[in-house]
Amino acid sequence: MGRIVTFTNHIRSIIVVLVILIFQGCQTVPETPAASDKYRLVWNEDPATNITVAWDQHEVANAQVMYGTTDQGKKFWKYPSSKKVDRVLDKYDMTTHFAKLSGLEPDQEYYFVIKDDKGVSERYWFRTAPDKPKAFTFVAGGDSKSDGDALEASRASNRIVAKLRPLFVMFNGDFCSGNGTVPERWHLWLKDWQELTTTTDGRMIPIFPVHGNHENGDHGNLNYIFNAPYHDNDSSKIYYSVSFGGDFFHTIALNSSVGVGGNQRDWLEKDLKSHENFTFKIAGYHKPIWPHTESKRENPEEYNEWAHLFYDYGLDVSLDGDSHMSKITYPLRPDSAAVDSYMGYVRDDERGTMFMGEGSWGAHPRANNDDKPWTIKSFSGNQIKLIQVMPKDENLPDRMSIYTILSATYDDEDKQTLYDAAVETLTEDNLFKVPANAELVENGPYGTEMKYPFVLNNVEEPVAN
Repeated sequence: MGRIVTFTNHIRSIIVVLVILIFQGCQTVPETPAASDKYRLVWNEDPATNITVAWDQHEVANAQVMYGTTDQGKKFWKYPSSKKVDRVLDKYDMTTHFAKLSGLEPDQEYYFVIKDDKGVSERYWFRTAPDKPKAFTFVAGGDSKSDGDALEASRASNRIVAKLRPLFVMFNGDFCSGNGTVPERWHLWLKDWQELTTTTDGRMIPIFPVHGNHENGDHGNLNYIFNAPYHDNDSSKIYYSVSFGGDFFHTIALNSSVGVGGNQRDWLEKDLKSHENFTFKIAGYHKPIWPHTESKRENPEEYNEWAHLFYDYGLDVSLDGDSHMSKITYPLRPDSAAVDSYMGYVRDDERGTMFMGEGSWGAHPRANNDDKPWTIKSFSGNQIKLIQVMPKDENLPDRMSIYTILSATYDDEDKQTLYDAAVETLTEDNLFKVPANAELVENGPYGTEMKYPFVLNNVEEPVAN
């Protein structure tokens, strides 16, 4: 009798499974879109295993992220994992939802949709960071604006990002015009970011956001928009760091709009010291220490608080913004006593920090009229930095290649020329190719490719008269 009951229960289980499979097979992809938009991905924690998905939810509709490592298109029920919302914030006429996906596999493609009671979003995908040394690319830049030619230049830079397909973007502040408290401007920026930096096959590029002075209307803006972490229960103290590839690459977001000394300096020293053995260390912040345009003031307090820490703990590259132009310097060591010192720096090709920036993702360029003796290149135009990061191999050491790609320039009559349309679209198979038809900036005798460590450039420099 017991065997008969067991057999009957087994048959029932099979029937239930068959019914579920038949039901799922009969489901069709929802035609109604989800009641949400302004999707973005943020890295503010271990990017090998975590990512924050953020969006604007237009109405209460039980939204969640459905995701997995296999592309199921918009068939949300086929994704093996789901994540409900961790945080909801009403700010700037948006109901922003944050869902942190954790426990992810490193260096893995993940496909996802946003599902709510109204419908389902388009299918997007991203790649997690590697947890051991592996080649990758990223883009750095900052300073976009909300109208006119500056908006069009910002959009050109966004479209170039989609063509480059980097692992992530470091955005060094000043997202919108104004002081960061105008709802319509955030709506526009977020809409453009989603639509223009996403690749044609739906790959979304995570952002690593840095605070700029145009966010100073509310110093918590990066937390409201990107869920950026902060210190001491004070949302104005937004500075943090993440690492890639084990001990291969460490990146720091500093905040030049709050006290650069005191708690932030102490945190920076602790962070640099704890990552001192990493192969590469970079820092992003908004205001340059010594800008390359006369219309921007110098920032000696940053020099006093940060410069020696950068050198003592081996910061390789500094990326800044604010000035609406571009510069690259020789590797520099802080030293005010040396005979050839200028503004507290001397050239140090072996151990110095290279300083790059200064913004102009889209903001109207300023004149590059304040070069220093240790400046390699500066120019006035809209641009982004493409940085290829390579681990050592049989022939070469660990290294980076930095390219400056123009997105817009202006002639003497202030007529704008955009450069994004002709740029070659890269694929997952040629991510380390320099895209054809990109307008690359020449860096004096070093050409369009600036290598780091600097000694790899191996160029015979002209002798000064």
